Amino acid sequence: MLAKTSPSSNIFLFAGEDDFGMRRKITLWRNEFAKKYSADAIVLIDGENASEQDLTERLKQELSPSLFSAKKLIILRNGLPLEPILEMLDMVPRDFFLVFWQSKKLDRRTSFYKQLIKKVSITEFNLPHGRQLNSWIKSIAAELGAEIDEQAIEVLAVYLGRDLFDKDKEAFNLWQAYNELMKLVSFNRKITAENVSRLVSPKLPENVFALSDKIMAKDRQGAVKIFEELLSQSTSDEKTAIIKIVGLISEQLRSLILIDYLKKANLSQQEMADRLGWSPGRVFVILKHSAHTGHMRLKSLLSSLLSVDLMIKSTDQNPKLLLDLFIDQACS
Repeated sequence: MLAKTSPSSNIFLFAGEDDFGMRRKITLWRNEFAKKYSADAIVLIDGENASEQDLTERLKQELSPSLFSAKKLIILRNGLPLEPILEMLDMVPRDFFLVFWQSKKLDRRTSFYKQLIKKVSITEFNLPHGRQLNSWIKSIAAELGAEIDEQAIEVLAVYLGRDLFDKDKEAFNLWQAYNELMKLVSFNRKITAENVSRLVSPKLPENVFALSDKIMAKDRQGAVKIFEELLSQSTSDEKTAIIKIVGLISEQLRSLILIDYLKKANLSQQEMADRLGWSPGRVFVILKHSAHTGHMRLKSLLSSLLSVDLMIKSTDQNPKLLLDLFIDQACS
């Protein structure tokens, strides 16, 4: 049985899918270390394509006490797992700082990982999930010296793919999100929903909005065109892609039905948001798409679509043909 040891105060593991946040943290540490000590005492080792032997030798060399510098910051990027490092960790000089920058996922079931976490201080960098992305957008916009209203935040989050979470994997990339914010700020430091719609290319959900709009407007040709575009954009197999599209349209219809109920109760956008636990921006977006749709037709479309979903998942019928038939009937 392994003895449990306390995590070291000078050995760190930065791990997770948020490479954007991790890189910013690494940059901050490097800058602070350079100001307090020396930039010459910072070592970055890229372990991405290095062999285990080369990495082991390099680390032994860098971890040896130096005559020229009492302090040293050593950063190993994507060099784990590395079995020899476990013994070396006990010999890291107290004045050295060793950081494992690990954007590649480690297998937590392995003996290596279980021993490693007993010897290092861990910081997890997870991607923001759901409404956390809205908060992240607001925070970064403030850093960039921009003003962004709730409606613009909601539209941008949807465009980036916030609602496309699938099998524990986020669809958005924070580097892309940051670049989109930089683009919006360069256009106007006061970011509006209109500016987002004009300058940012949406991922799947907004195109699903467009598809449901075409269906409700009984524009069969337009609906089929957008459906074909959605299929061509998907990286999944056809059946998986269609199940996702059906699910997103169903969610859109449910949202429209909920908003329609609350609209008839003469609630304000803020009251609707409070009642549903949504952001005011999301309510704004849904209201925009509900302007010309009857309640009974929404319920009928949702019922038909749920039947299509069941047939796709439980029979061998062609999923594309089933959704084509739904579009044809909905637009007739």
